[in-house]
Amino acid sequence: MVRCADCGKPINTIYNGKRSSSWTYLEGKDNVAVMAGTHAAKVIVEGNKAVGVEVVGPEGQRLSLRAKCEVILSLGVYESPKLLMLSGIGPKETLKKHGIKTLVDSPHVGQNLLDHPIMPYALRLKDGVGLDNHLLRAGPEKAAALAAYEWKNKGHLTSGLLEVIGLPRIDARLEKYSECVAAKEANGGKDPFGPAGQPHFEVDFVPMFCDAFQWHFPTPPQGDYMSIIVDLLRPQSKNGVVTLRSTDPLDQPDISLNFFSDKLDLMAMREGVREIYDILCNGEAMKDLVQGEFPWAMPLTSDDAMDRQILERSQTGFHPCGTTRMSKDVNGGVVDGKLKVHGIDNLRVIDASVIPVIPDCRIQNAVYMVAEKGADMIKAAYP
Repeated sequence: MVRCADCGKPINTIYNGKRSSSWTYLEGKDNVAVMAGTHAAKVIVEGNKAVGVEVVGPEGQRLSLRAKCEVILSLGVYESPKLLMLSGIGPKETLKKHGIKTLVDSPHVGQNLLDHPIMPYALRLKDGVGLDNHLLRAGPEKAAALAAYEWKNKGHLTSGLLEVIGLPRIDARLEKYSECVAAKEANGGKDPFGPAGQPHFEVDFVPMFCDAFQWHFPTPPQGDYMSIIVDLLRPQSKNGVVTLRSTDPLDQPDISLNFFSDKLDLMAMREGVREIYDILCNGEAMKDLVQGEFPWAMPLTSDDAMDRQILERSQTGFHPCGTTRMSKDVNGGVVDGKLKVHGIDNLRVIDASVIPVIPDCRIQNAVYMVAEKGADMIKAAYP
C-alpha cells in the first residue's frame, strides 16, 4: 500500500510561470561561442592526446577546431559514445566492422545503456475533476487558461503537470514469485530492485489525458482523465546498447534499450501496475472519482494478458545513462573518476553517459551534479 509518506509534490525547474532550463548559464557569457547547426564528426587525436575536434558545419563544410587545454564531450548518452567510436575509441570488433582504425580498444563504449521503463495508462475521472478541457480542447476553459498565462504567467499553463508522485515498494507482491525470491537470495539477501530499501517505483499522476505517454491511443474527444505512469526504478535488464549505424557523423546511432530482457522486470512491472490500479480504483481517496478505464479495461487477472499489455505499451522514461560509464580502468568502463577517457590524454566526457548505476527516480539532479563536479575538476586542473 502507498502510505502518505510515500507521496509528495516534486520539485519543478519553473520560475515565475516559465520553465528554467539548464542552458540559461550561457546568457551573458561572451567567452562561450555556440555554433548552431554544427555536428561533431570526430575527435582529433595526435599520438595519445586529444588536440581538437572535427565538425560538420551547417552547409556541410568540415572544420577543425583546436583545443588549448582539453576536449570535453557533452553530447549525451547516445551521441558521446557514437563520437568516441567514430574517433577510434570503442569496441575493436565494432570499429573493424566499419573500417575505423582502433586507437583504444575500449569494449564498454556504448554498452550498459540504462533507462527506466515506464508503463502508462489512463483512467476516466468524474467530470470537472481533470484539466483536459483547460489544456487539450478548444473552448472557454482553454481560452481562460491562455488568457491567465498571457496576462500574468498564472493559471494551469504554468504547471509542469506532475503535481503528485508516489514512491512505493511492493515487497509482498514480489515475494510471491519464486524467481524474485531466488534473485534476492542470490544477491546476498538484498532485494535487487531496492537493495538499500529504495522505492521500487516512481508513479506519476498527471491530471489529464497525456498524449505524450499515450501515443498508442487517440485522444478522447470529451471527458476528464488521469494519466498514470508506473516507472520501474532499478531494472535488472542491463544490456542496452548504443552502436554505430554507419561512419556518417550525421547518421543517428543504432539504439537498443533491450527493456524486459530480464523476466524479473516484467514480473515487477506487472505487479506495480496492479498495485497502483488497486489503490486508485478501490482505495478510499480515489474510488469515487474514478469512473472507468480508457480505452479498455486492464486485464488484471491474467499474467499473460498483463504481460502483453506491458510489452505493447511500455516506453522509455527518458532517463538514459551509462554508455560511457565510470570505472577504475578500461576493462570496467570508459572514463575514470575524473571523467577522463581511459587510454587518451586530454579527453573527458561530462554528461549522463558516465553514470554507472541508474539513479533511483529522475536523473536530472544527478546529471547536474556530474556537470558541476566536472567543472570543478577542470578548474582545479587549470587554476
